[in-house]
Amino acid sequence: MEKIGNCPVCDGSEFRSLYTGRTTRKPSDPAEWHVDKCTACSVSFINPRPSWKELEPYYTRDYPAYQGSHGTEATDEVIVAKARAAGEYRHIPIPAGKKILDVGCGGGLFLRICTKLGATATGIEPSPIAAEKARSFGLNVFNGTIEDFETDERFDIITASQVLEHVPDPVSTLTRMKSFLAPGGMIWIAVPNAACRWAKALGWKWDGADLPYHLLHFTPQSLTTAAANSGLKVKRMYTRSEPSIVAYSMHKHLEENWHIPYRLAKIAYRPSMAERLAQLLDARNEGDNLIVELAA
Repeated sequence: MEKIGNCPVCDGSEFRSLYTGRTTRKPSDPAEWHVDKCTACSVSFINPRPSWKELEPYYTRDYPAYQGSHGTEATDEVIVAKARAAGEYRHIPIPAGKKILDVGCGGGLFLRICTKLGATATGIEPSPIAAEKARSFGLNVFNGTIEDFETDERFDIITASQVLEHVPDPVSTLTRMKSFLAPGGMIWIAVPNAACRWAKALGWKWDGADLPYHLLHFTPQSLTTAAANSGLKVKRMYTRSEPSIVAYSMHKHLEENWHIPYRLAKIAYRPSMAERLAQLLDARNEGDNLIVELAA
């Protein structure tokens, strides 16, 4: 464990204690993790920060991002058809003819779909388990971190979906991503939104806190600061909420704050209610996931 004296986003040294919590993925795990919040840029982070040796036992072969399906039940063909009908995939215009670099590609779902949509796709994945799975689909995947990755290629689109919250130095990671960007290219980032209502209501039990997997928790302010300190400009920032996650958060909120048993809370809220609430929150840019498009 390493005690952090300076904010990993803005280098500030004034923090306030936010909470101490446990992992929500393994209820029997007694380990506790303390989270501080930077008073300058508003990012929160585990402090002291665990080493990879301490985190490695959590990233097992069963970790969802390491699976080829990444939790989706739809076939590739169905996903491709929906993307073509919508004119975009993962909020990115159909990438036909584009060079894409996916940082933290996991089991390769995004790369597979982009390839089938006509892109030339490359992945970076630190986990040998996930890299092996992605390569089993014939994908071009580098096993390592972006700091270790070397290429003369430059990419039109560089993505990192639910990745930046896992890295110890987000400014360094974004700066490295920028170095591989083609002229006129775009960097696309998605992270949990620590400024959403559920984060405030649930603390460490918020789905996006996900201790100790998520070393950092970003707000719009802190993500903007990280981009600026990496020499990147925010072209667009907005939120997107998954109704299933909104439903979970609603049920958990009723259980934790109103002492309504989780099974009864699930009955009280129908899926259609979660979908409407997700749309309302996103209309206000207050949803549970932040998406930002960056340019050099």
